[in-house]
Amino acid sequence: MTLQRSLRIILICHILATPSFADTKVHWSYTGDTGPAHWGELSEDFASCRVGKNQSPIDIETDRLIEADLGTLIFSYQGESTEIINNGHTLQANVTPGSTMQVKGETFELKQFHMHSPSEHQINGESFPLELHFVHSNDAAELAVVGMLFREGVPHKDLVRIVEKAPKQAGGTVPLVKKLEDIFPHVKLAVESYYRYSGSLTTPPCTEGVRWYVYPVIRTVSKEQIAGYIDLIGTDARGPMPLNARIVLEAAD
Repeated sequence: MTLQRSLRIILICHILATPSFADTKVHWSYTGDTGPAHWGELSEDFASCRVGKNQSPIDIETDRLIEADLGTLIFSYQGESTEIINNGHTLQANVTPGSTMQVKGETFELKQFHMHSPSEHQINGESFPLELHFVHSNDAAELAVVGMLFREGVPHKDLVRIVEKAPKQAGGTVPLVKKLEDIFPHVKLAVESYYRYSGSLTTPPCTEGVRWYVYPVIRTVSKEQIAGYIDLIGTDARGPMPLNARIVLEAAD
């Protein structure tokens, strides 16, 4: 095993063990002097937030997409959620092992999912009231995150239960056993239309090398659900970062 791969595995194990990648001794937030514009100044460990060239999220401009043979995203989420964590920055649901996403012969295992409001990714400058991130890792300790966007509309019955059952105080954890296939309709789907780009974690330490898959089939949540989440966590979205020399690929169905 190479030194580079060993270091990557150590880093990813730390990241995946950290609720929403965010449990650090350095205080950061989404507003004021500890907000996103200052993350890179708060710690040398957060330097990528300041100097990184492949940062996430981004504004996806559909007239600049490049079509490519990216393969189908095949979701096979067999497991259950186990607990909800309120880490003060998001609500995160941890899951049992065995749920996977496959693309072009590569397999990534689902580790957790968490929420952001408003959405972190934008499409043609449009922000959405909620975005879910499904965080996966493969055997090479590489991260793949699927972003699912939500519009305001019909309530999502299972997401409202997650918010209602979530700990009211930061640092709290409560059990929640729920089949993933009952929460998300995409867990047995083969998704052929999505956006793909190379980016980073959207929270400190803003580590780069993350494969992003943004799922453009929009789901809905109610106005009351959005308000309930914001009342509990507050707004928790990093704004779009410069695209720089990157390209965004589109897998069209």
